[in-house]
Amino acid sequence: MSGNCLVIGDLNLDLVFTGIKGSPELGTEITAKSYSIDIGGSGGVFSTILSGLGINTYIISKIGNDGFADFIKDKLKSFGVKIDKLVVESNQCTGVTVSLSYAEDKYQFSSVKLLEEFRINDIVFKDIKNVGHVHFSSYYIMTGLHNNYLKIIKNIKSYYGNVTFSMDTNDDPKNKWGKEIYNILNNIDIFFVNKKEALMITKKSKVEDALNKLGKEVKIVIIKLGSNGYIAKDGNDIYKGESLSVNYKDSTAAGDNFDAGFIYGFVNNLEVKKSLNIANICGAKSVEYIGGVGGKQKFVKVKKLIGKVI
Repeated sequence: MSGNCLVIGDLNLDLVFTGIKGSPELGTEITAKSYSIDIGGSGGVFSTILSGLGINTYIISKIGNDGFADFIKDKLKSFGVKIDKLVVESNQCTGVTVSLSYAEDKYQFSSVKLLEEFRINDIVFKDIKNVGHVHFSSYYIMTGLHNNYLKIIKNIKSYYGNVTFSMDTNDDPKNKWGKEIYNILNNIDIFFVNKKEALMITKKSKVEDALNKLGKEVKIVIIKLGSNGYIAKDGNDIYKGESLSVNYKDSTAAGDNFDAGFIYGFVNNLEVKKSLNIANICGAKSVEYIGGVGGKQKFVKVKKLIGKVI
């Protein structure tokens, strides 16, 4: 497959605290050794990583008209992401996620008002040439699109022809995990979820059972298992991989780095196993940096490792 990648999903600012002493408790203050400001939102991180790896990538999302938006746009552009289709709302605040990052996991607090107001009419793509793959992020947050995903997919296929689609639902902040997601899945070519998401969506108690159920809906299903690696299904083929040895600092958006790595391999027509190896590299290297994107030195190391896989 060839062509540009279009990302439709969430974009915000991430404020990540690390080296934290204590856990959040109402009426108390806890301290952190350091913090980092970075591009946030699953769609924002995914598009930046994919573009940084060398895939021509566009993002459609909604942000405010403020200093946070300026930071986000400047960093997106510095990695080559095409941002001219972003919807900028005057007199609105760009979404922010505050992440309290611990060695075992993290707390996240997100402002999602603009993302919930993102609508099908905000998605203007017809003057983007040669789109070959489309990625949807954060399904459960993008509530304004819930009734229109099938129409969006149909419109894109009608305009571009042979297009492939991937989706990462990410977490459901409302913890409802409705079955309506199944109305969309058989129109998706690649489905990314982590262990919790897979079990909640399928109502299964075992990862293997969740994988088999999702595999009846989507050709390629990938369940990310964090420090335990991943398990994936492509038709009748099952793939398992262990996580790589890392110098851990922060897990923010490691799953989105993994997703981008796989799609990088996929759009370069690599076999599934190689694409999974690349995804594993991207996810592993992500946790060695604070924030989901990090600096350009990260990409130098990642590309060097990818070169050994390809």
